[in-house]
Amino acid sequence: MAIAAWTVLWAWGQWSPSAIGWHFFAGGADSLLHGSHLHLYADDPELQIGPLTFVVTVPLTWLPAATGRAVAQIAMVAVGPLLVLWLAPVVAPSRRLSRVLLAALVVVPAWAVLGVRWAHLDDVLAMIFAVAAIRAVLARRAVWGGLALGAAVASKPWAVGFLPLILVLDRGRRAALTAAVGATFAFWAPFLVADGATLRALRPTVPVSADSGLHLFGYRGQFAPGWVRTAEMLAGPALALAAVARRRWAGLFLLVFAARLAIDPQDLPYYVGSAVLAAVVFDLLATRRLVPWTALVTLVVLWQPFVDDPTTPLSATHGWTHWWFTHQTLVGASHLAWAVAVVAVVLAAPDRWLGRTGAGREADAEAT
Repeated sequence: MAIAAWTVLWAWGQWSPSAIGWHFFAGGADSLLHGSHLHLYADDPELQIGPLTFVVTVPLTWLPAATGRAVAQIAMVAVGPLLVLWLAPVVAPSRRLSRVLLAALVVVPAWAVLGVRWAHLDDVLAMIFAVAAIRAVLARRAVWGGLALGAAVASKPWAVGFLPLILVLDRGRRAALTAAVGATFAFWAPFLVADGATLRALRPTVPVSADSGLHLFGYRGQFAPGWVRTAEMLAGPALALAAVARRRWAGLFLLVFAARLAIDPQDLPYYVGSAVLAAVVFDLLATRRLVPWTALVTLVVLWQPFVDDPTTPLSATHGWTHWWFTHQTLVGASHLAWAVAVVAVVLAAPDRWLGRTGAGREADAEAT
C-alpha cells in the first residue's frame, strides 16, 4: 500500500507537463500502419526505437489521443515497482522483504520521470524483458530467457548488451541464443529485407549536448559522428561479458547503461529510470546490503531538474537548478564519473564491500 501511494504521489508530481517523448511512439506506430510501413526506419532514421515497441503502441493509437497517452503513462509508471517485486523470489532470503521494499521506494521517482514525464515506452519495455530474462535464466528456462532477451533488443537496440546473460545458464545456452536471435530477427528482419536503407538508423542525426560523454571526450561537432551507435552496441556487450566472467552477472545491466551514458551524444533526464532499475538489480542480486546504495547514489547523481521551457532555462530558474543549467560540463563530468565508478564497483569491488562472502552467480542461484 505504501509503495502504491508513493507511486501515485510521484506520478502526480511528474504529470504536468508530461509525455514529452510520446509523439515519437504514437507517430511511429501511425507511420508503421498508415505511412512508411516497412520503410519506417529508412524514411525516419531518427527513430531509435525498436519495432516491437511500435507494435505495442498500435492499440493505444486506436483510443482518443489523450486517452491513449494517459493509459500508457499510468501503465508505465505502475510497472516500475512491480518489476522490483517480481525480482523478490530470487533475492536472498535474509531481510528480503525490507530490501525489496526499500529498492522499490528508490525506483519509483526515477521511473516516474521515465514513464510519466517522458513516456519512453521503449526503455520501459527493454527493462521489463530484462527482468523477465533474469527470472527465466535463474529458473533454467533457457528458451524463455532467450525470447525475453530477443524481445528486449526488438524494443530498444542498446539492449543487445543484455545478451551475455545467456552465459549464466549451465545448460541450454545454444537454445537460448537461438531463441534470442530468432526473436530479434523476427521483428527487425522485415524492415531490413524491405529496405536496405534501414541500416541508416545506426547513423542518426543527433545533436551533441555539452553535458554528454561524447562532448567531454573532446568531440566538438554539432551532430554525433556515425560511429557512435555502433560503439555503444559494442561497448555494452563487452562490459557485460566482463561482468559474467567476473561472476558479477547481476551488474551487467548496469554496465550496459554505463557504456551508453559514457558514449551517448545526449544526457537526457529519462535515462535515470533504466539506470536506477539496473542498479537495483545489482543491489538486490549481487549484494547483501539492506539499503540499495548503488541505486540510491545513481538516483541522486543522475537526477536532472525540469523546467517548463527548456529553451530558456537560465531566465526561468534559480538556486541549485540555475547552477545546474549553467554548469553543464561539470554535470556531465559527474555523470561520466558515475559510469566509471559503476564499472569499478561491478568488476573490481571485493566481495566484502558488497556485504557478501560468496561469488555472484552461485549465491544468486541459491536464492532461487
